[in-house]
Amino acid sequence: MLLDFAMSQSPAVLYLGTLEEPGLVHFVSSNAQQVIGHPAARLLGCVSVWRDLVHPEDRAACAAATQRLVAEGQSVQEYRLRRPDGRYVWVRDQLRLTSLPGDPAREYVGCLIDVSREKDAQAELRRVNALRRAIIETSMVAVVTMDADGLVIDVNPVAQQMFGCSGEEAEGTNLCDLIVAEPEREHYRQVFARYRARGVSSVLDERMEISAARRDGGRFPAEIVIKRVCVDDAPMYVAEIRDLSERMAAEATQRRLMQMLRDAVDSMPAGFALSDPQGRVVLCNRALSEECGCPPEDLVGWSHEDLMRRLQSQIRRLDGHTVEAPEAFQAQVTGWLLSSNPAPVEAELNSGEWRLIAVSPTSDGGRVTIRHDITKLKRAELALRDGEALIRQVLEACPAPVSMTHAADGLIIYESPAAQALFERGQVGGPVYATDFFVDRRDRDRYVARLRQTGSVDGFEVELKRSSGEPFRAAISARMIEWHGTQAIVSAVYDLTERHSVEAEMARQREALHQSEKLAALGELLASVAHELNNPLSVVVGQALLLQETARDGAIADRAARIGNAADRCARIIRTFLAMARQQPAERRPLDVNALATSAVEMTAYSLQASNIDVKLSLAPGLPQVEGDSDQLKQVVTNLILNAQKALEETDGWRRIKITTRLREKSREIVLKVKDNGPGIPEGIRSRIFEPFFTTRQVAYGTGIGLAFCHRIITTHGGTIEAESSRGEGATMVVRLPAVRARPLPATDVAEPLAASTGPARILVADDDVAVAELLADILREDGHGVVIARSGSDALERVSTADFDLILSDLRMPDLDGPAMFAALVQRRPELAERVAFVTGDTLSPRIREFLAAAGRPCIEKPLTPREVRATVRRLIDLVGPIGKE
Repeated sequence: MLLDFAMSQSPAVLYLGTLEEPGLVHFVSSNAQQVIGHPAARLLGCVSVWRDLVHPEDRAACAAATQRLVAEGQSVQEYRLRRPDGRYVWVRDQLRLTSLPGDPAREYVGCLIDVSREKDAQAELRRVNALRRAIIETSMVAVVTMDADGLVIDVNPVAQQMFGCSGEEAEGTNLCDLIVAEPEREHYRQVFARYRARGVSSVLDERMEISAARRDGGRFPAEIVIKRVCVDDAPMYVAEIRDLSERMAAEATQRRLMQMLRDAVDSMPAGFALSDPQGRVVLCNRALSEECGCPPEDLVGWSHEDLMRRLQSQIRRLDGHTVEAPEAFQAQVTGWLLSSNPAPVEAELNSGEWRLIAVSPTSDGGRVTIRHDITKLKRAELALRDGEALIRQVLEACPAPVSMTHAADGLIIYESPAAQALFERGQVGGPVYATDFFVDRRDRDRYVARLRQTGSVDGFEVELKRSSGEPFRAAISARMIEWHGTQAIVSAVYDLTERHSVEAEMARQREALHQSEKLAALGELLASVAHELNNPLSVVVGQALLLQETARDGAIADRAARIGNAADRCARIIRTFLAMARQQPAERRPLDVNALATSAVEMTAYSLQASNIDVKLSLAPGLPQVEGDSDQLKQVVTNLILNAQKALEETDGWRRIKITTRLREKSREIVLKVKDNGPGIPEGIRSRIFEPFFTTRQVAYGTGIGLAFCHRIITTHGGTIEAESSRGEGATMVVRLPAVRARPLPATDVAEPLAASTGPARILVADDDVAVAELLADILREDGHGVVIARSGSDALERVSTADFDLILSDLRMPDLDGPAMFAALVQRRPELAERVAFVTGDTLSPRIREFLAAAGRPCIEKPLTPREVRATVRRLIDLVGPIGKE
């Protein structure tokens, strides 16, 4: 009876039975109801009573365990047993035959303990390992695991993709054979071998760069670090490799957490001791005696104090308190034992193991002491806590937004701080669903469907929204895992807003560069045209003005004046081209817009009449003036009229151009409109008509320059120009210019008499164009100067080497030796003549020419030439430096 009472206090249910048919259970310890919920009396009798309580799925295994008991004399089986409330618990049933061989009764003894908590801990540990594996699988770093011999055990998907081999192909190969290029493979194989032998390496312990090789022979630079780890006292090696060719600056921490659960070494895992009312041990089992270092029989007669004194040296902490002085420990244990119903306490041993100690009083004043080994449970709890803490620490520090959601409904299980910041989510009390952050929920359906099909998704672009409702474009990479028996999604979200902004800005800059290249080409074209026209135009302008000055016949002088005025207007147009190409306005003065419009119509009247086009002017009287260059603005209106004429030439029937002006009081702008009744401008090209070189006409009929010039001129005058068009109603070009307050117009240019210079001078003219050189000579000789003509820069240098000149007029662009080269040679040979040089050119648009003129600091006359400009420049220069003989 004493033994039965003692076992009733144990977490293990002992029972006795026979295998002889029909199979009977004739003893069950009284603690059965406490452990498995069934009273001992209910379990006595036919063994079928036990069999009915076993889970249907486990009954076959129990039958097999019974057969092993018959064949081997003992067996251990874990199965689920139904409690009275219908709930199943996991138990471990250890059976051992007690009868002698040949005994027909075949008696056996069984020990049944509840292992539900242990099963739960194991399941939770498997969940942590599965979650840890999912994180490793989603790592952006290649990871290779090797055994103690340096042979590959496992490679993650990144490594498989990086080196072009599967896990099966890589398994069992040497790391160096797998990743190192042939010329360096043997060297690193020896380094790795020394590292494995010594455990220390000045190379492999630090990050190093190697020339890595793929399976297909391709080579790439890589960064590798190898660390040595121990699992179950066996060395292993883990290598992390990053592909430096793509500079994937991702950090990943790979730790292999391997903790093996220790197997039970005794049939009854709990240490058991029974003491009498005097506190003397009368019975104990081997699990307890082994911890005391002696056989069970040696402990009989020990007191609780003797037992605790023996175990004191093994205990590090008892009930959460550190064991220090023996007296304090003894007082603590004595107080605990003398309490009426002491609660179980946990003890941590110096070996790192844990025990749950429970003491219960007996009816005769004795005590039952149970020492249950809870090491596995505590280690599982610690591993779970450490694993979860590590995972949380990594995720909390990860800059990428990471979250974990239910696949079915999108309930957010976890999200990192980076994910909360991305979606502008704070700490919320209720559940949050990822489905609420998809702009179109059908996108999530497609995303989850692909995950279910393949298990992973990378770079899935979708439109998401923040908590504020602000939409943004994002890319999602995710993996499907199993969590607590349900499908869960581990995902990372990347905000593509900045990338799309950069792409848009790059596109805008490319377009700006394209327009800049067009304008540069336009400038080169203008420079070429100006240079080719300037020389002959200089001759026309100069000779016309000379003829006007010297003609005695009034009719001839009048004709010469007309030729000069027309040529002068051509010259101003060329200067306008050059001013536009330089992006700076020409001469500004107050102008009457009505007068400009009337003049432009008069200039194009013949062409319009020939095209059978009716022109109507509707000009508002008394308009304020605008400030600008007369020739440039007249050219704009003329160009708009000619563009309208070309559009009307494609129209049958009545053709009309209407020109109107008015004052817009609100903005103080003069508005000029040129409207035609032609086909209009298609909507698709309306925004491009002011681009340089854009035209819808054939090459022979349009260059795409005219409207670009108009836009440039109006913009530099502070105005705007735009096109209005409706289908079937023609096109209207609208020009707006800021009005100025009324003020008197400046007097028109009247040739002021030039003051007489100090006297006739000796002047050298250097120009390869004979007509221009002779024009300059004619102008200067009219004033009484002596002129010598040189055909090139070399010719000019020869002449100054044998004679002195008061002034040198030189063209900048000449064959053989141009103006800048001639000037540099003159500075070296005749520096006193350098300050007497003035240049003539039609190429001031060239950057090289502009830089030279700025550096030389010499005056320059722009072609086409006029006698007035030539005389004024000569007079100022001679007045400044004087005749050469009088310095």
